Amino acid sequence: MPDARPEPSAAAEELTIRQRLVDAALATATDHGIARLSMADVARRAGLSRQTLYRYFPSKDALIATVVLSETAALVEQITTATVDLDDPLEALRASILAALVGLRTHPLLDRLLSTEPDSLVPILTTDSGPVVVHVRALVESIVAERTPELTDDPVGRRRFADVVARLLISYAVNAPDDPPEVVADYVATFLVLGALHAGAEAVPTDPRSAESEPTRGATTP
Repeated sequence: MPDARPEPSAAAEELTIRQRLVDAALATATDHGIARLSMADVARRAGLSRQTLYRYFPSKDALIATVVLSETAALVEQITTATVDLDDPLEALRASILAALVGLRTHPLLDRLLSTEPDSLVPILTTDSGPVVVHVRALVESIVAERTPELTDDPVGRRRFADVVARLLISYAVNAPDDPPEVVADYVATFLVLGALHAGAEAVPTDPRSAESEPTRGATTP
């Protein structure tokens, strides 16, 4: 009986080839680092020609940028999965921070680059417009807006809060503390939530009518 399965579409095949190249680049960079990574090694590892590689990625920088973006998306997915069933604001933030810390600490390429090529890694992680800062900040903003609206209902405040969280996570990834991720996540989440709630309470304007209705301390009633 002939095989009735449909042939893969051209678009699906293109995505498959592209993913093979990205996976090969990740594996090659993990083995040899970014500085020593060559396009020829990546093509060989993917089982494709260099001409095919250059058709998808015109330069090494373009290839590395795609690898970083792909791995950042995978980290974001891990964080999203960790918080999907949590409604409590503190627990959701704690789980997201923990997932990020574990994902960053256990990433093989990140581990290698921190040991051998920190100068090539820091700009990738810390650039304001880079994929890591942008994606993590956006995810934290989303978590705050959807699950912890009591922290702040101000879009600017949410972005600032998310920016602080993103930068803390990246800082811990680049220079991990001695404490285990669970301890760090619990402390950072509690610190940030209590700080945000306190700041929000101080920002609430006082109702002038209530101020007028209460006598001033120390004043005598006529």
